[in-house]
Amino acid sequence: MTRTPADSESQPTPCESTHTRREAKVLPALTRQLTPKMRVFRSIPQRDLRMIGPWCFLDHFGPVAPADYQQFDVPPHPHIGLQTITWLLSGQLLHQDSLGYEQALRANELNLMTAGKGISHAEVAAQHVTDPLHGLQLWAALPPAAETTEACFDHYKNLPSFAVGECQAILIMGEYQAGQRRQVSPARQFHPIFAMQLKSPRVAVGELQLNAEHEYGLYVVEGRLDTLNQTVERHELLFLGAGRSEVTLELAADTVVLVLGGEAFEQPVLMWWNFVSADAAQIRQAQEQWNAGHERFGNVQRYKGERLLAPELPAGTKLKNE
Repeated sequence: MTRTPADSESQPTPCESTHTRREAKVLPALTRQLTPKMRVFRSIPQRDLRMIGPWCFLDHFGPVAPADYQQFDVPPHPHIGLQTITWLLSGQLLHQDSLGYEQALRANELNLMTAGKGISHAEVAAQHVTDPLHGLQLWAALPPAAETTEACFDHYKNLPSFAVGECQAILIMGEYQAGQRRQVSPARQFHPIFAMQLKSPRVAVGELQLNAEHEYGLYVVEGRLDTLNQTVERHELLFLGAGRSEVTLELAADTVVLVLGGEAFEQPVLMWWNFVSADAAQIRQAQEQWNAGHERFGNVQRYKGERLLAPELPAGTKLKNE
């Protein structure tokens, strides 16, 4: 998906990890209007939390009734320097991109787009939808060494599923030691990263294993989570920081939690509109080239309509590391 021009900062947002921060802190999501019918809840970035490992963006959208999202239409827009992850709990979307892919996405499947040096894509509602649209959009920054990798798109229909205590888990990205078995997601990655969905149809307790050298956060999609003397409700994120090897979770009935984690970046990255880079000059160049129709971003040929233009950087704007 894309950020709207009104949602774009006048200056790129520096996104960096807190590295050694360990105290657990609950952060409510911020609300943003994506379309007239769709409001999103944004947990990352915000003032008190810019990144969790490589994760620099987390939006939660829906549920939106079928009649209200049948006209859902995000025109072609560009990305650089990141991976986009679209994860649905219900409903169906259609991904179209400049590499020629057109891929339907349903609940518990993963669409993973690696922007690298540049890609453009569109997202529209599938035809004849019957279930509410409800899901998550995440961005993971690529490390500087991989920022200019070739763009690619992957769809994963089957991901590792297993129990974490009394909770049912789906491993989206990374790896997890579940009892005596090491679970590994097939999803393409460029940096130590972790994403997992936990679900509890009834009250459940689980011991979550962590890498003490990585940062973690727990976002409550539905229901309620209790851990570390904190109660976390829907649309709230509990930032755990680093330095923990395990944590006990208590989930209320009908709770869905997204666990995010990974190795902290050694240096900040910059994010402006849909562009992420450690180099401010790359963001400026991407904005100029996209608006000029440069071949770098290709064309989304299957989309019928106009593409979005990038907001103009204000005259005289000097990006922070230029």
